Amino acid sequence: MSLKNKALDLASEARNTAGQLTSDLQQSQAFEQAKVTLTNTKDRALAVDTASIKLMNFFAVFSLAFMLLSTFFPVMTFMGSSMPLSELTPSWLYVIVILALCSHLLGAKQLISRSLLLILLVSIGYTLYQQLAEMFQMFQMTQMLGGSRTKDIMRGLGEALKYTDIGLYLFLVSLVLVVITTIKPGYKTNHALWAQLVQK
Repeated sequence: MSLKNKALDLASEARNTAGQLTSDLQQSQAFEQAKVTLTNTKDRALAVDTASIKLMNFFAVFSLAFMLLSTFFPVMTFMGSSMPLSELTPSWLYVIVILALCSHLLGAKQLISRSLLLILLVSIGYTLYQQLAEMFQMFQMTQMLGGSRTKDIMRGLGEALKYTDIGLYLFLVSLVLVVITTIKPGYKTNHALWAQLVQK
């Protein structure tokens, strides 16, 4: 290898090393910045005057708490064994409900609280859509295999409704309450608490 090629290789390697160091430094700075922001947020939360904390928006809190509670009641009972909705509910839905409940209870900005409710309703709708899509696929497969006709499927759904339990009805009531909460005016924001949390 000629001296010129060696020099070019060394220059290229040095440039790559410098680029990697710059990238590492930027990532390190971003990490430090995120760490400082997180620490500041935690310090602000701990330094909040407890007198500024008020419990608010009781209708929304009741609706969301009722929804949480309804998932632990049996949604279907068959041959002596019952199945609560909590066994079919993904854990991330619980996280959204709890975040929305805390947001309403502490009076966060209305945009945040209402956005959480909308995310919750869309998530529930998407979960129900997935369940119905699976049922529809099973229906199509049975038809392709020369199985049940539409009347038989409807009869089967009617039979299934006989096994539904109180959990389903409680959940449907709570869902209606959450929809009302989403469109209901009169949201109360805790401006004093919010000012303490976001102050510089």
